Amino acid sequence: MLSTSLISTPLGLAACVMLLFSSLLWRVQKSKKSKKSKQIAHVHVKEKQTVSAPPFRTPRPKPLDGFKLELTDPKLYRPFRHGLNFVTMGIRKMDWNEWIELDSNFVRYHDAKVVELEQDLDGRVKYVDNEVTRLACHEMLDELVKYLPQRYPDVFQLRGGIIVNTVTGEKFPYPAASPKEALVTAAKLVQDDLVLMIENDDSQYHLDAGAVILPGFWRLTDKFRMSLDEVHMEAGVPHYQAKLQKSMNRFFKTMTCEKPIIRNNYFIQLDDGLAWSHRMGDQNATSVASWASTDSANLSIDDIHFRSERQSLRRLPKSKALMFTVRTYFEPVTVIAKEPHVPGRLAEAIRGWDETVGHYKGRCHWEGLLLPYLDEMHEKQMESGVLENVEGEYPF
Repeated sequence: MLSTSLISTPLGLAACVMLLFSSLLWRVQKSKKSKKSKQIAHVHVKEKQTVSAPPFRTPRPKPLDGFKLELTDPKLYRPFRHGLNFVTMGIRKMDWNEWIELDSNFVRYHDAKVVELEQDLDGRVKYVDNEVTRLACHEMLDELVKYLPQRYPDVFQLRGGIIVNTVTGEKFPYPAASPKEALVTAAKLVQDDLVLMIENDDSQYHLDAGAVILPGFWRLTDKFRMSLDEVHMEAGVPHYQAKLQKSMNRFFKTMTCEKPIIRNNYFIQLDDGLAWSHRMGDQNATSVASWASTDSANLSIDDIHFRSERQSLRRLPKSKALMFTVRTYFEPVTVIAKEPHVPGRLAEAIRGWDETVGHYKGRCHWEGLLLPYLDEMHEKQMESGVLENVEGEYPF
């Protein structure tokens, strides 16, 4: 009845029109609000999708309070397995707390580095003078300065613009005045050799900077500016093209700052030269060192040393360079052969190398002396009953 009376009079018609108009206006406004809210929501979604992640910051390591450098034995890395030892990248995830290792050999390694740097600074420390590489050199030192005083507060301290080594008494200005100074300072702070691989215009990573002072078998001048492939091919790394090249190049391309890795390797050396194996030839020669020029005459078991490397690899967040640390562990083979299981397992691993690996590691120069010695030590361990103890896990 109400609706009929409203429509049957002019006033009722006007009221109806107004009612309808109001209703329509309310619906239009509601529709506009709905569309606007959807558009705003869409914009928010877009903004959410395009917001970049915060820049990576290296996690702070846990402090080793009370750490005594002179009382800390070197790690016993024995990276060889029973049976066949296949060629792989052999990488493992790295705990940020374990990036840089220090031990009682620090002063010995440091002093050896100082001697080498005094003899040939430009040959041991090099960098390509461009914007990215200069940034990477400074960034490498930055990362070490953030890490070392935090991890080893009893050894390293950052006092204003000075890095203090409480063991050696050295004081280094920080930041460094130049990329070369950054490399030299970094090299003196750790026992490791340091290498920076930079992606060039050819989309390949090149060895464009480094402080390589205790390498044993190779010179920085020999490999400087080489691509990742050239470094491995020139060194004759076994099965590189067939088994490692594609995976290594892919790994280098896709490696992120958040996922550093470590790996271990080992070599047999014919003398006690930590910085340079004298039997490999003249350290200052221009020819590339190789087993082909090795002098193995009058070799004794006491001459033979076991050289193991612990390599870390990480991407630096600012320069995007790939940073290698190469830490050498170096002992007479007569020392490691006293460790349970080691002589037997090492002899088994050496015999498991194929011809290519054996050639790369110079087996023909020392196997006639080393293998019988390892077999003898293994027999003694079997007789003593020490082999009943369970072996540790790789890299032992």
